[in-house]
Amino acid sequence: MAAATVIAVATTVVSGQSTSHYGSLDATDKTELTQWATHYWARVDAGTLVTPSTFSFTKAALNDPLFMPVRGARRTLETIGAMNAQACDGLAELQVGFGDVGVSDAFREAMTLWKFRTDAVANPTGTQVHLNLVSTAPSTSNTTWGMEGSYLVSTNLPWETLTGANPAGQIAATVSPGTLNTIGKMVDAAPAIAKAAKGVTQTQSLITGDKSHADRFEQGIVQFLADQMSNASAWRVDAAFGVFGSLPLVGVTFDDAFVLVDSTNGAVDGPFDLVSPLDATVLLAQHSAYAAGSTVRYVNFGGCSAIFPPTWRTRTPGSPMWPGTPLPPWPLLPGTPTVPPGGPANYTCLPAGAGCRCERLDIRPPVGGQPAYATRTVCHHTAGCGPAGGTCPTTPQIPNPATGDTPTVAACPPPVCHVEYFY
Repeated sequence: MAAATVIAVATTVVSGQSTSHYGSLDATDKTELTQWATHYWARVDAGTLVTPSTFSFTKAALNDPLFMPVRGARRTLETIGAMNAQACDGLAELQVGFGDVGVSDAFREAMTLWKFRTDAVANPTGTQVHLNLVSTAPSTSNTTWGMEGSYLVSTNLPWETLTGANPAGQIAATVSPGTLNTIGKMVDAAPAIAKAAKGVTQTQSLITGDKSHADRFEQGIVQFLADQMSNASAWRVDAAFGVFGSLPLVGVTFDDAFVLVDSTNGAVDGPFDLVSPLDATVLLAQHSAYAAGSTVRYVNFGGCSAIFPPTWRTRTPGSPMWPGTPLPPWPLLPGTPTVPPGGPANYTCLPAGAGCRCERLDIRPPVGGQPAYATRTVCHHTAGCGPAGGTCPTTPQIPNPATGDTPTVAACPPPVCHVEYFY
């Protein structure tokens, strides 16, 4: 094992920050955000898409890749007790609230009408907090309020910023030479991958249906890992800050460490210990939108709070991580297996000792109150019994219906397979 090396981020640090990302908006900004929200909910409700390039914000800061309005109201909803801070919001998956109509309606009203409401009977504590916020709102916000039955309803209440301490990432004490070698190559390659990745901002992607730059960057990182014959896993997480700030990241988990990669410029930070809390403050410091020292919250694609990096687990995901009954594994076949966007070939094998280790990757879509997550079927062949005539294949193989594995030579025992879940 080699001593871990802190990867230097080769980008000039900039100072200052955009107040827009922290909730400072003028009348034009709010009007345009309402228009954007109307497009967003039209897609949620009916799948209606906006033609690319027909909508943009007037102010440059709102077109920034780090400006993400879809979760802007969340902190306020949590503060007034309209949403559980541990709940997955489903906003990026267009499954708002994952079946919780109250949460969905609260986001819709906040985003399209700039309104919040709390029930003084069912939620007296949250209603008192709501009233306190209304009472202390600056006069320039034009906040108004009133009672609708037992509901306190406010309009134009300034949205709350994220608060709390930022856990410090723990650099891995020792990392294998192989991992360090791949990370070093990634440091060299990632900026070019970021530059080559074409795509709209995440904000535009949500209303147009086009792939975002972050999505395409993730595809490039996955391909890079495949080219390196690495078994590392790539995953997406957003580093949210302020009210509307959100840096799209790609995490890469190796056997002994993980790194975080800025999708906007390819900067890499780490390697972090596998049990280290997520920490993108070094990467955020490269961006003028971020105020140094301000709170960062990490959110995965399902809109679930993420404190630590995801990992492959043999148990199905379920409560308290996500509500609802855990989903069973997908049937291995028949039909063409689903390959996640930008994912590797559906079935890949690498030597493992004297035998062969093969994987098949799938994505479970959001079902039954749960966000999407990845699954993989892992099969181990004994020596001389790889799926390509006794050896590990050099090209992707498609598994058979019974085992999820490719046919082996007649004298070989069937491979030993199990399913893992990435969360």
